[in-house]
Amino acid sequence: MRACHCKECQRFTGSAFVTAIAVRKEAIKITGPMTTYTRPGGTSGLPLHRRFCPRCGSPVTVQVEGSTRMVIMAGTLDDTALFRPTANIFCEEAQSWVPMSPDMEKHARYDGWLPTPT
Repeated sequence: MRACHCKECQRFTGSAFVTAIAVRKEAIKITGPMTTYTRPGGTSGLPLHRRFCPRCGSPVTVQVEGSTRMVIMAGTLDDTALFRPTANIFCEEAQSWVPMSPDMEKHARYDGWLPTPT
């Protein structure tokens, strides 16, 4: 579970950062229609698919083309108490006014260190 402070996530959420959980894509099932915005690039250089609720516009998932995992926006969970980030990524792009807990890992960028979820 991560908090991402990259500029793209700031724009995606309209906030200072995004809190998200990476899961195997076959471990979740999304029912109902989704709107997809695909953007080339990202840290992998592969297309990035951002999916939204077409009714309210809430961001729901992010997935890199061909990845076996999907990132779910923590704020979309029915029980957000289950979510507690353990690390901050893209800290070099973080807003200067965002305090970061000294108990959490801090990474300047994303260097592929995120473990594949089990």
